[in-house]
Amino acid sequence: MKTRFLNLVKDEQGAELAEYAVAVALLVAIAIVVYNLLGAAINDSNSGTAAKVSNAKVKF
Repeated sequence: MKTRFLNLVKDEQGAELAEYAVAVALLVAIAIVVYNLLGAAINDSNSGTAAKVSNAKVKF
């Protein structure tokens, strides 16, 4: 019984999987933050361009 418990404690396969899961979760969180920041900046840029286009005088 003692050897089974020691083998279970020494087994690192689950720990490795948990480390990968944490790394993936961290990358997803960073991607969401970057997406939100860039999305707001792009939206502001497009709004400014749309305002300039709608205020432009038409010359023919």
